[in-house]
Amino acid sequence: MIVFEDVIKVYDPDVVGLQDFTCHIGKGEFVFLVGPSGSGKSTLIKLVLKELVPNSGRILVAGRNLGTLRKSRVPLLRRNIGCVFQDFKLLPNKTVHDNVAYALEVVGEPRRSIRRKVPEILSLVGLAEKTDSYPHEISGGEQQRVSVARAFVNHPPLLLADEPTGNIDPETAVGIMQLLVRINRTGTTVVIATHDRDMVNRMRRRVLQLEAGRLVRDERRGSYDQVTEEVGDAL
Repeated sequence: MIVFEDVIKVYDPDVVGLQDFTCHIGKGEFVFLVGPSGSGKSTLIKLVLKELVPNSGRILVAGRNLGTLRKSRVPLLRRNIGCVFQDFKLLPNKTVHDNVAYALEVVGEPRRSIRRKVPEILSLVGLAEKTDSYPHEISGGEQQRVSVARAFVNHPPLLLADEPTGNIDPETAVGIMQLLVRINRTGTTVVIATHDRDMVNRMRRRVLQLEAGRLVRDERRGSYDQVTEEVGDAL
């Protein structure tokens, strides 16, 4: 699904985003990106979305070489990638229903399909009763569920999440992660950049640890920090 080969990304003047970065994330995987601020997690996500271009190296997403992808094809690439962010990015003047529907409208989905898909996804994320509410009328956890619904309503093959639990309480964060696990079980590849040590340690999924733009650890059932004790899979 995602292939990085010897990727280097340097910001001017000499700030390293990624350095000699190589990894392969297969279809259907659930992967955590961990590391301190500035380690390269957000750079990696932006490179996958082709918001950034590497200085050197090769990046493939779903078999497409991003280095040779025409600018006119970038919107299609992004249409097949769901994105969830720490700050929700909801439209404040639109209801829960309309925030999710908007993701379908911008890609030209027929109205009949929108009327069917939006209630289905809101039911999946547990917001069937909030369809007519506005963002300011629901909790932070519910707003993040709307964000997840919007990202997944097209059933993209890849979902990227950048600190999806950063602005919500720990109990609510568990619910968001359980939701992402359910999405992953449908076949969607899920990649999550996070500082949430407890969550990573509880879930024991694949962990890619970055430091100063380098991949320093790739552990199949990893924890946030490299430890030897087993932590039960709570999800």
